[in-house]
Amino acid sequence: MSRRQRVSNDFVEPDLPITPMLDMSFQLLSFFIMTFHPTPTEGQIAMTLPPAEQGGGASNPDITAEQPKKFVVRVASDDKGQIAAITFREEGSPDDGGENLGADLGVYMKKVKGVYETEKKRIDAAQGKGTKIPPPKLTLEIGDKLLQQYVIGLFDAAVQAGYTDVAPVPIDKGKR
Repeated sequence: MSRRQRVSNDFVEPDLPITPMLDMSFQLLSFFIMTFHPTPTEGQIAMTLPPAEQGGGASNPDITAEQPKKFVVRVASDDKGQIAAITFREEGSPDDGGENLGADLGVYMKKVKGVYETEKKRIDAAQGKGTKIPPPKLTLEIGDKLLQQYVIGLFDAAVQAGYTDVAPVPIDKGKR
């Protein structure tokens, strides 16, 4: 019986070019990274939870409770980025124009400090009677071209006066 010998062929390695595959994978990766737009977090509700020891159901907010006073400082800027005018008013007051403080940070500091001290006395008097009044809030409406050094100066003056809730926002309500 004759056996046939197999003719052995050399092993042929498949020719798969890896470079074009890597290029395509990086193109796909960059495409998905650049076109990905995550949805805003759903169900985000601003609320305060009761302390753990109270538990139980949710309580309704007390609508008769004293609300914090809110003050608005509008700072207009000139073309050079400097302060053109500062106005101070209480939010919701009938005088929408407010009190003109000029363009001086010193006058602004005195006004903010004086108003805070007046509010602090009112809060302390109410606490003596057993009523809790939250601290006042300050909103800084800042002109678009105002330089950062002035924004920081305004913010620092408010914090030095005693305000703990200071919110810098643009004057243009469309940009908020």
